[in-house]
Amino acid sequence: MTESAWYIRLGAYPYAQPFLIDWQIADHGRDPFWSRFEEALERYLDSHDSARPVAERYQALTEAMARFVQLRAEGDGHLATRMVLIRILFDLGERQRAGGEVAGLLQGMTWLTEPIPDDLQIHVNRPLVAPMPSFDQRPVKGDLGLWLQAALIETLECTKADSSYFHNDLQLFKLLLANPNHSLEMERRQRLLATRLGIALGSPEVPAADRDLRPERNSEVWSLLRAPT
Repeated sequence: MTESAWYIRLGAYPYAQPFLIDWQIADHGRDPFWSRFEEALERYLDSHDSARPVAERYQALTEAMARFVQLRAEGDGHLATRMVLIRILFDLGERQRAGGEVAGLLQGMTWLTEPIPDDLQIHVNRPLVAPMPSFDQRPVKGDLGLWLQAALIETLECTKADSSYFHNDLQLFKLLLANPNHSLEMERRQRLLATRLGIALGSPEVPAADRDLRPERNSEVWSLLRAPT
């Protein structure tokens, strides 16, 4: 393992690219967990190495999980540690547990559940892992605060239920769809929920961040559902 290999590996992910330099030059001299966090992160990134056999990648994932759980048990409550644990749980198929971790994180970061002021500047001194795969290849729009809000709320939405049919939280969608980092899936969930509740909606304030990254199926139907009523 080479020094700061995570810097090179995370550089392959569009979401991480705007923040890499800040993460790399951050002073970790007073961070008692940094060296072990860095090693655990490297092990997690091993699980995404497509050149490795599947068995090795799974072993890397479970070993990373154990290391991050130990860090949390010893008092490492850093946002980066909590987010990578959410992602590992998601990768392992433990979506309900991942959702519980997101909910707990948002309870302590209530500003993420409200409109973010334009002058709010967020800086994180450790590298972050996207909480679910759909954010890996999605370029960041706006600043880190907006990305964190969209990534965490969307992960919560996708992990607490397979469909938004099971709850009626249109207020959450209003917040999320005003964020330029939201996905097409969230637009669809909002539209279907509003249709079920008999509520008229206009078009989203901003386009989905992944609108140009993948083809849209049943485009005519979704165009009708997205049209103002």
